[in-house]
Formats: sequence, structure tokens, C-alpha cells
Amino acid sequence: MKQTKNKLTAIAILFILSATSIEAFAEIRDYQSFAVEQDSTKQHKFVTYEVFGMDCPGCQSALEKQVNKIDGVAGSKASFKKKLVEIELKPDAKVADEEIEKRIKKANFTPGKKIKPQKDEK
Repeated sequence: MKQTKNKLTAIAILFILSATSIEAFAEIRDYQSFAVEQDSTKQHKFVTYEVFGMDCPGCQSALEKQVNKIDGVAGSKASFKKKLVEIELKPDAKVADEEIEKRIKKANFTPGKKIKPQKDEK
């Protein structure tokens, strides 16, 4: 009886683990949006960079933590599947591309090209 109970427990644990796999968490995370305080009179700017080397949700979190430390960044959302990080800048913030690339490297990833330039850049 005890062996049957242990086997059922093991099967239940395996079922739970498979249902909550990293892929499931990654899919959920891709659809989550990051929340930032909005100033109703000024628009936030968005800039997107390619990032190489991310291969899991933990990588996304590590990159977001580094990018969010930059003065002038309101928030960020990374996607290891799309190999991108979208960065929201606070109104009137001036953040150099070099600073963003430095933070991407500090998170142990390789920065790629800038996808969406800031509105005031051409």
C-alpha cells in the first residue's frame, strides 16, 4: 500500500512539473505587459534593441533588471523568443545608446542593432 502511495505521489509531482514547465511560463510572460507610472501630459518614448544570448525566462529577467537601472528608463520588457528588449524611457529622458548597450553586456548578453529609434532621432 505504501509503495502504491509513493508511486502515485511521484506521478502527481511529475504531472505538476510538466504542466508548469519553463515553456508555459515563457508563453505567459510574453503576454504580460510591464507597468510604469504615466505622466498624462508627456509621452514616454520606446526604443527596441536586438539582444543575442537569451535562452530562458531567467535571462529575460536578468536583462530587464540591468536595463531598468539606467537613469531615465521607466521600464523594460525582454523576450528571449524574439531576441529583443523594448525599453520605455521617461518623458524628456536622454539615454545614450552606449549606456543601453553597456547594460546589455553587463547582463552577459550581446547587443544587436537598434530596431526602433526614439521619436526625436532620425
